[in-house]
Amino acid sequence: SMDPPQATQRKPLPDKILVAYTSNNCNNLDDMKKVTKSVQDGVNVLIWVFVKFESNVDNKDASTGRKLRIQTSQNIPNFRRYKQKLRDMGYGHVLNLVAFGGWNGQHLPSGYTANELYDAFRDFNFGNFADDPLFDGIDWDLEGHDDPKSPTNVFTKECLDQMGRLSEKLKKDGFTVSLAPPESYMDITTQEFSRFVNLTYPEPWHEDFEYHGRNVYAYILAKWPCAIDFIFVQFYESYSHAAYQISEVGEDPSQFLVNYLKRLDEEGYIVHFENDPTVGLNNQNVQFPLTKLVLGFANGWALNQNVGVKTIFFYPLCIKEFYRRSNLAKRVRGLGFWVIEEEGKHGIEYAKDLKEILQDSKNKLSVNIQTS
Repeated sequence: SMDPPQATQRKPLPDKILVAYTSNNCNNLDDMKKVTKSVQDGVNVLIWVFVKFESNVDNKDASTGRKLRIQTSQNIPNFRRYKQKLRDMGYGHVLNLVAFGGWNGQHLPSGYTANELYDAFRDFNFGNFADDPLFDGIDWDLEGHDDPKSPTNVFTKECLDQMGRLSEKLKKDGFTVSLAPPESYMDITTQEFSRFVNLTYPEPWHEDFEYHGRNVYAYILAKWPCAIDFIFVQFYESYSHAAYQISEVGEDPSQFLVNYLKRLDEEGYIVHFENDPTVGLNNQNVQFPLTKLVLGFANGWALNQNVGVKTIFFYPLCIKEFYRRSNLAKRVRGLGFWVIEEEGKHGIEYAKDLKEILQDSKNKLSVNIQTS
């Protein structure tokens, strides 16, 4: 089906993207070297973590008269200066997205319409710069919580609808919108659906780990497919299927990725929304084209001794081999990683290596001449 016409993108999302998260809060502009190096190495979508909606019911924000404002972890004047520096260096094409949520992070404040959320976001994102928004879009990274009693271990339907409707409004306004589901929040290995994110996986492995989801983000993609530009799947979720298949079963990492794409391409992404009648959706094949898929990996921190098998690390050579083996890999939108601040750890320079892989796949002739 044809997507309805969208507003012109304020800053176009490149055909192939290399996405990287940064937790740098721009407090010290002499301390941006890793971010700058990642951009020089080929990152063209930076995602800055994290911001949240602050609900201030009793007293309205003096400057805007609104009850809702965005609270950020970034030093905003410095962030503007840093963006200008990147422009001056010739990297004005790089997209800067801002992420909501994070592990243990807030979900969206109840009782506010998408319009109210949108107005608060616009106030924040434009400030006094009508023609130069701070961020080129947003990334949805809402997740669960360490505390089993936390209300954020379940997504309310209201919160999911706020996410979807706000995405739609931002998209119409020319902004880029991405989803960043942990592997289990958009899990192509199961058709089950739940809004809970304190569940276990079926594998006979670390069954006491109760922090997985069941396709909760699929609801947003099913209802607002045109509002989502790309989906960064976190294969580095703790005790993921990827970790189990590779560490425990012994599957070749590049073959795991080959099989993942093959399954998504051949079987689609079928989700049984009727498992939860409150969401009011039929069971369906959710549109999840490879052109929206970003394969999300952990960089060198995943090799830390104390991480063990909990987080899978995909060596650049394995990702390269996957691109060589898979005839679908060239359709994937891109690659990405968490997190820039860990670049260089254990000698892993992920941005450089992933950029090279994306570049090679772009330059490759459509005919692969196999050399024996």
